[in-house]
Amino acid sequence: MEIARQVNRTRGPRETPCYIRRMTRMTLMFRASLLALALASATPLPVHAQGLPPEMPVSRADLMVRKAGGVLIDVRTPEEWQQTGVPVTAHTISAKAGDFVSQVNAITKGNKAQRIALICRSGERSDEARDTLIEAGYENVTSVEGGVSGPNGWIDADLPVRPYR
Repeated sequence: MEIARQVNRTRGPRETPCYIRRMTRMTLMFRASLLALALASATPLPVHAQGLPPEMPVSRADLMVRKAGGVLIDVRTPEEWQQTGVPVTAHTISAKAGDFVSQVNAITKGNKAQRIALICRSGERSDEARDTLIEAGYENVTSVEGGVSGPNGWIDADLPVRPYR
């Protein structure tokens, strides 16, 4: 017993197993608190944080619509639809329409989790329309890379189009 006391005296108060366990717990609690504080004070997620990637290649968007129940919406103007035609599986709603979101609501029957791919001429307007739908509460919205007539777009991929009526 005397030997055990001598060993404890030579260790010092900061080398005991009890002290080490207590300091390990305190360190873990401190780190967890810092993480919780960082998460609580973090800036809101960017508008693109959602279920689908912000942009999707035309071949993948076509596959999503044909095989996975997604919706393709052409957001160009009627003049552009007449010039190049419309992707066969696409609904036509101009992004410039004042009731754009309500028209999308009608197509999706209000399902905010519906997978939606937006396509325009080259990709810029569909990006803006995507952000509008995400702000309106849609969770799975993407823009089609290349658009209908841009490089690597719908027409370049030799995907089918129909005349606009």
